Amino acid sequence: MSSAPDPFLLLLVAVLSLPIAIAVCLRVPAIVTLGFIAVLYVFSSSTWGQLQEENTIYARGTGIFAFSLLNLLLWTAVAAMLIRTNTSHIHQQKSAPSPFTPFLAVFSCMLLGHLVLGLMSGEEPLKILGYNGIINVLNMALFALLILSVIDSEQRRRQLLLLLLGLAAARAVFGLVRYQFFGGDSANPYRNFEKLDIKLVYFDIADNYVAALAAFCIAWLLMMPGVRMSLHKRTLLLGLFTIEVATVALSFRRSSLVGLGLMFAVLLWQLPWQRRILCGGIGLTALVMGAATLMRERLQFNTQRTGFLSSLLYDIGPARATEVSRFYELEAAAKSLDGQWLFGLGSWGTFYGNEDALDYHFGKFDFVHSGFGHLILKSGLVGLLLFLALLAACVLHYVRYRSAMRGNCALLADMSMAGLLFWLPTLLIGTPIIEFRSMLLIGMTLALVYLHPRIVRSQTNHLAQPYAAA
Repeated sequence: MSSAPDPFLLLLVAVLSLPIAIAVCLRVPAIVTLGFIAVLYVFSSSTWGQLQEENTIYARGTGIFAFSLLNLLLWTAVAAMLIRTNTSHIHQQKSAPSPFTPFLAVFSCMLLGHLVLGLMSGEEPLKILGYNGIINVLNMALFALLILSVIDSEQRRRQLLLLLLGLAAARAVFGLVRYQFFGGDSANPYRNFEKLDIKLVYFDIADNYVAALAAFCIAWLLMMPGVRMSLHKRTLLLGLFTIEVATVALSFRRSSLVGLGLMFAVLLWQLPWQRRILCGGIGLTALVMGAATLMRERLQFNTQRTGFLSSLLYDIGPARATEVSRFYELEAAAKSLDGQWLFGLGSWGTFYGNEDALDYHFGKFDFVHSGFGHLILKSGLVGLLLFLALLAACVLHYVRYRSAMRGNCALLADMSMAGLLFWLPTLLIGTPIIEFRSMLLIGMTLALVYLHPRIVRSQTNHLAQPYAAA
């Protein structure tokens, strides 16, 4: 019978491996960063809905270390980035200014304050800095900075785009084949818990984001003026667009379908008015087909109503088809915040409510189904406003500089805003803050808008030297 590994030996190996890991991150930072993105794209993180819960790649190492191995690798890569940045003034001149560094400074001070207050209250450090707190907001900003430090040339931007499209295509094909022939995603709470006869392509919202972002990128390439491609390339991209939209539609996530619709508002905004009609028609057709599929395959089990809107909101409002409103959880959390709205309950804080109505929490009330609500619960209005300020800074940067961008810079900026719109429904009613994968993908989304050379304004307030088309 094999014995468990010696914790001291594992710790020794980890300590000895640290210099090697830093050296690799210093030597090939682009490979490490793009490899990180590849992992986020290929491996799901959601186990909710599985009959037998399994450890994902994002949880590896948590049985030995305080944090997962991927999280430790992220911090190691960031440490290497700081070493590289402090020894290279040339790199600093290439980068477009971003708000992530000041955000990190303020957020780290707040998290340090949580640690001090939590320790004074007798809480364990690992509970204060646990993943059901706000540590992933820190990880999000660090990952964004890591991407900005590496994707600093046209060649890198092109590599990133090819990686995102290639992995999304492979992921969509895998999901659709599994859906058609092997019963779909094993993480299926509708079938496994609610006993509904329905199968899914992907339940994980991050997998839906991967497909939706690829669909937006392909639509941009097909519709944007100035993009020249041969007929066979356009045909290939049109086929990829179809399978990416099908991946989102056949995942039957309401937030994903709404997010996909919001994404194409960015494309309509940037297109000339002549092409808006064509794009709007194609987008509306795709959304109608997706909505019809959602009603037929999933919402039919939740309500007998025939209207799409009433079916979509079957668990909301006084005329809902469920015993408990979807927002009861947030109401319970709000009552628990009585008198502590400004700074919240702390990273370790929990709320209280009717345990029968909240049975899906399995007795753990340290998170809520709202990213914004979770920030208020843990860090109060101060934490929420800090997070919203970061999002607003990214949006303002886009509005200010988008007209000067060309080629891949423009595509990445549009993808950033479209991706942010996709995540908004999840930030409102989902649990992205406690999900390592989701928060890193949000960090990547925010970073995309800054992946361009510096733009210098002239005295006449015009943008100097717009980018050449890629």
